Amino acid sequence: MTEFHFITLGLGVALIGGVWGFNAWQEWRFKRRAAEAFAKSHPDVLLDTPKNMVRQGEVGLRLEPSLEPLRTTSDLPPARNEPEVVDLPDVAALVVTVLDPALDYIAEVHPAEPVPGADLPGFEVGKRVRALGLAANDEWEPVQPEGLYMEFRVGLQLVDRQGPVSSAQMVMFCEQVNAFAEARAGVATFPRREDKLRVAAELDGFCADVDQLVGLNVVSSRNPFAQSRVVAMAEAAGLVMESDGMFYARSESGKVLFTLGDRHHRPLDSLEETPSVTLLLDVPRVAGGEGAFDRMADLAQQMALTLGGDLVDDDNRSLKPADLAAIRKQLVGLYGRMDDRGIPAGGVAALRLFA
Repeated sequence: MTEFHFITLGLGVALIGGVWGFNAWQEWRFKRRAAEAFAKSHPDVLLDTPKNMVRQGEVGLRLEPSLEPLRTTSDLPPARNEPEVVDLPDVAALVVTVLDPALDYIAEVHPAEPVPGADLPGFEVGKRVRALGLAANDEWEPVQPEGLYMEFRVGLQLVDRQGPVSSAQMVMFCEQVNAFAEARAGVATFPRREDKLRVAAELDGFCADVDQLVGLNVVSSRNPFAQSRVVAMAEAAGLVMESDGMFYARSESGKVLFTLGDRHHRPLDSLEETPSVTLLLDVPRVAGGEGAFDRMADLAQQMALTLGGDLVDDDNRSLKPADLAAIRKQLVGLYGRMDDRGIPAGGVAALRLFA
């Protein structure tokens, strides 16, 4: 080989060695940065966020026993969501039921210094807002006014009975969370709004399909029903009149199964007689709803027979046993769909979505 060949070969080896060395250095730098990134102590907002939380709510729309949708589209004024307080003995049981990435738009707030829970502001966005705080023991808990927290997770509920969260509501939420973070010399991070808005629209579509209210009316065929007779039959069936003048059938755990009241929404304890009563079952909020419906239908038929009334729907069409059986069959289908979706009726997710 000539001297030229040796020089060319040497240059080629040097070039290959340089490329290999540069690649090795790049790989070392990438691994170091990845290790630093994954060594951070704060939890992942999607993987570690605790699940669901029960919300209180009341139904304001009366529908047919033919299982028509219950959802409303009425415009409500923006609601002020104060940080909710959970009884301390229940914290361990409830910490995993407060926020759910499938139901909430969850922001992370990292203040420069620990923040008292009492300093967490209310959020005026027209949808329910809940918050978790990272306490000194490095555990997440529902925010307590007397607590001191290093980080916060604040969740905006995506869907309720008024429909899905809007883009404007989500923007308002982000602005208010950002303002809180900046006031504490901290930063806030958020999921992509567009992605969560799509999730909200799809989830609302499912909820609209299964959101049903079953009502059975017992109407006097001649004389109005004496209030004392209605009360006696309700109490004999195990229902209890509560402060609103309506009777409630509750489960052993205290959850509402169905209600009995005057058809025109007047408190029964204020009446001497009534021409008609209504029994209502809020389908997605009742676990074991088939059994609750059976109990409600039996009571309705018994009242119609004993009081001398007719069992009818909201259009005063007579309801026969075959009609009640058809309604029950529809209920079985609805509950199956909710189970398949992972939102069982009467569960914590359902109670939040259908509030």
